[in-house]
Amino acid sequence: MNKIKLYIISGFLGSGKTTLLKQMLTQWQGQKVAILMNELGQFNVDSTILGDDTPMNELLNGCICCDLKSDVEVQLHDIRHRHQPDIIIIEATGVAHPVEIYDACLAPSLTSYIQIQSILTLVDGPRFLARAKYSVTTVQLMEEQVRYAHSVMINKKDLMTEDEIDLVRQQIQQLNSTGDIYVTSYSAVPDSVFELEGEKRESHQHLHHGIQSMVYTFSAPVDSRQFVNWLRELPDSVLRIKGYIKFRENPGQVVLFQYSYGIPQYEAEDMNLPLKLVVIGEQLDKNKILDQLDQLQFS
Repeated sequence: MNKIKLYIISGFLGSGKTTLLKQMLTQWQGQKVAILMNELGQFNVDSTILGDDTPMNELLNGCICCDLKSDVEVQLHDIRHRHQPDIIIIEATGVAHPVEIYDACLAPSLTSYIQIQSILTLVDGPRFLARAKYSVTTVQLMEEQVRYAHSVMINKKDLMTEDEIDLVRQQIQQLNSTGDIYVTSYSAVPDSVFELEGEKRESHQHLHHGIQSMVYTFSAPVDSRQFVNWLRELPDSVLRIKGYIKFRENPGQVVLFQYSYGIPQYEAEDMNLPLKLVVIGEQLDKNKILDQLDQLQFS
């Protein structure tokens, strides 16, 4: 019996993991693919972006490499028995250590029918160059996501100069001299990346970091100008925001909102999705953010 090929998509917050996942699904339209997706919070925005065509299990409200590591084995068994896929893709939360996920997939009960194909790490090129502004443990996490990858994609080349691209490549090579390196925009990589099989990675002691998440639920549209003012006042410790929101200027329109590296993105949605925002950052002042969002909602 052919084993199920398993891919682990790693990379820090906002690096382009879900965009890469969508490309992989397009590449393998002729095969049965299932996804195991992890989110730090209680609400998974990415699952709604991907739609309902691909079987998906979710691990929410924790990190797949520490809090939820023991659940990986159970979820993979469930995916196998319910969907019999040819390929399983694990998209980890942006603060997960890829080697810990790798270890979780090597449970004795899994090895007879699952083959770990490779760890694919996305790097947000501009953010990686500016990583020194984050805490020591966060910088270490970003670097170890690179160090233990089989293939590294330096993403967002369109936001960098040639000199900056060369500098990121040099830093990646210093961290990982054996991995394949690709320079991309919008996570577009050659299909040959997915045919490579990475060698076994050694286990590594996971260091916990100060990254947290919170979910805020809106009951009604908010004022867009006040929302933009709130974004402008966010501290650097807020790394990522994503979710669905409505604005009073067009109260019937649901908007997919994403915020990464200080850049907001808005995209109109056709479906009436739950109005929730997931906020991810280092040592979040959750009470302050809750108060600010309450003021947005009720002002």
